[in-house]
Amino acid sequence: MYKRWLLGSVILAVVVGIAGCGNSPVAVVNGVRITESEFNKRLVRNFGRDTLSDMIDRQLIKQMAEEEGLTVSEEDLNKEIEETKKQFPTEQDFIRWLASRNMSEEEWREALKMAMLTRELALKDVKYAEKDLKAFFNEHKDRYAVPTLVSLSEIVVASSKDAQEVLAEIKKGEASFGDLARVYSLAPYTKARGGKRREDTPLERVMPQPIRVAANKLAVGEVSDPIPAEGQWYIVKLDDRKPAREAGWEKDKDRVKRDYEGAHAKPLRSLLDDAIEKSNVQIVDPRFQELNEIYMPVPTDMPEFGPAGAKKEPAEEAPANATGESGS
Repeated sequence: MYKRWLLGSVILAVVVGIAGCGNSPVAVVNGVRITESEFNKRLVRNFGRDTLSDMIDRQLIKQMAEEEGLTVSEEDLNKEIEETKKQFPTEQDFIRWLASRNMSEEEWREALKMAMLTRELALKDVKYAEKDLKAFFNEHKDRYAVPTLVSLSEIVVASSKDAQEVLAEIKKGEASFGDLARVYSLAPYTKARGGKRREDTPLERVMPQPIRVAANKLAVGEVSDPIPAEGQWYIVKLDDRKPAREAGWEKDKDRVKRDYEGAHAKPLRSLLDDAIEKSNVQIVDPRFQELNEIYMPVPTDMPEFGPAGAKKEPAEEAPANATGESGS
C-alpha cells in the first residue's frame, strides 16, 4: 500500500517540479530549442492523468481520515522514518535512493505520512486478540524461520594476477579492505561503499555460487583467497554471520502482528470506492474528462420504470425453436 503513494509522489515531483510555462528553453539541440511549454505539454500528456488521479485519491483519503478522527502523530512519523532508513546501509545510500526518484526528503516524508494515514484507515475495523495472532503464527510458522545471514565485503578485479596483487596489499595491513575496494574494485555499487554488499543477506541467496561456498567456510573477519567466478576474480571478507534460527512466538510476535494486520486490512481500492460513493468529485479540465467515469458514484438504488406499484409478470419461456422454423 505504501508503494502506491510513493509512486504517486515520484510522478507528482516530475510534473509539478517543473511547473511553469513559456518559451524559455529547457534544452538546445544543435541550435534548436526545446521550450518549457513544449516540455510541459508532453509531461501533462504522459503523466497528467495519473498525477491528477493521485492527487484526487490523496484528498479523498485525507477527508475520510478526518471524518474518522484518524491522524498520524509526528512521533509515529519520525519513528517510521527511522525504521525505513534502517533498510539502507548508509545515509548516503538513502540520499542516492531519493535522488534517483527525483524526490526531496520532505516530499518523501509527506508520501510516507500519507501511506501511514492510509494504513490507519485500512485497519480501522480490524479487531483481533492474542489468540488470533498465535493461530496465524502457527498457520504460517515457516514464514518466520530465519536462515543463516551473512554480511560480506568484496573486491572484484579482472584477472588472477590483479587479485593476487590486491591480496598482497590486504595482507600488508597498511590499508583497510574498504579503502582497497574503493581503489581497485570493478563492481560499481560495492566499490562506492568500500566493498560492502547488502548486510544480513541469506547465505542461500549469495551469488555467484562460488562466493556462497567461500562465505560458508570463512570465519568472521577472515578474507578469502581469490575466487574465479563469471569471468572475474573476487576477494571477499566475511564481516558478520548470524546463525539460522527457528520461528518463535516471543521473538516474532511483532512481525506476526504486522503480517496479520496486512492480511486483514481493507484494500486501498475498497477504501477509495467507499469515499467516492459519498463524495462529489468534478473533473473540470476537458483533457481529463474520462476520469469522471472513475470518480462518479454508482447509484445504489436504481429507479423502476412503468406505472407505480405495477407488478412485473414473469416472462414466458421461449419456445424451443424461437425462429419459427420447422424442425423438419
